[in-house]
Amino acid sequence: MFVCSQNEEIKTDSLSTRDLFVEDFSSQLNVKMDVSNSQIKYFIPYEESDARIRTNQAISYGLVLSYKVLSVRLAIRPKLSENELKNKGQTDHFRLRLKLLLDKWTHRVDFNYTRGFYIENTSDFDFENNIDNPSFRVQFPYLTTNILSGSSRYKFNDNYSVKALESNTEIQLKSAGTFQVGLDYALYFLKGTEDIKVADEDFIHRDSYKEYTGFSPVFNAGYHYTFVFHNYWFANAYGNPGVGVDFYNTKLYNNNTTTNSSNTKLFFTFRTGISAGFNGRKIFFGGAYNYNINTVKLNDNEINLQPRENNFHLFFGYRFKAPKQVRKSLEFIEKNVPVF
Repeated sequence: MFVCSQNEEIKTDSLSTRDLFVEDFSSQLNVKMDVSNSQIKYFIPYEESDARIRTNQAISYGLVLSYKVLSVRLAIRPKLSENELKNKGQTDHFRLRLKLLLDKWTHRVDFNYTRGFYIENTSDFDFENNIDNPSFRVQFPYLTTNILSGSSRYKFNDNYSVKALESNTEIQLKSAGTFQVGLDYALYFLKGTEDIKVADEDFIHRDSYKEYTGFSPVFNAGYHYTFVFHNYWFANAYGNPGVGVDFYNTKLYNNNTTTNSSNTKLFFTFRTGISAGFNGRKIFFGGAYNYNINTVKLNDNEINLQPRENNFHLFFGYRFKAPKQVRKSLEFIEKNVPVF
């Protein structure tokens, strides 16, 4: 009996502190439905003032599948009304996002294609053609952005679970926080600012306009903390200041001439957000709000392609036993890809 008692004590002492703070559900298939709204604004110089341009997009409905280290989201947007399309124009949008959640590292890759923007602050400009319709917004129907972005972040505290928030493949059992450092980056291409729609069928062709190509890395470091109370209820808050450099090339079309130039901008960013909800053993639900701001200023008639962004999302999910086909496929990847 004494020997068994000692063995049991040794077993208890051998438990890692992470086992007391985090419960792993990565072998379960998480299926999550969510509703989100992403509001991104760019700034473009127009008539010696700042035009706030944005897309005409509605709330999106998503289906998120998470299993072990992978998380994939598929989303659709409801059809806009004819009146909304007439006043703010058509936006074509395609987005593909992949997240890779490891023990210490979190990686995200995102491709975003967008075509069709409108000037949110149209009333700040003198457009006589649309005075009779105060709801109409001047539009850039052919303005197109292609952005390949990503991020990599490293956490210092093993007792803090990123997966409990990002994919719900873990449960945070006790309150914990961590410093995180990371690198965000974006490769972007912009064209199509030469035509402006100022009425239903009235277009202005600009004799002078620009196209942009750029790359912007951002180094950031911040603190994240998850409060856990009443079993599986949680609340999370974070703040990530960062510094970045925007390396970009512009191609100026002016009548029949073309001028190329290279430019560099230093800017600062701050990302923050809050979330709360319930993360149980089978059911999980909650909501989150995130906000991003930067210090980029307009100068020399340049477009600001560092967005100011805010978004929210609500979600509800359930955990299932992963189907055999899913388990076998990921086991094959884990066995043949060393990073896993």
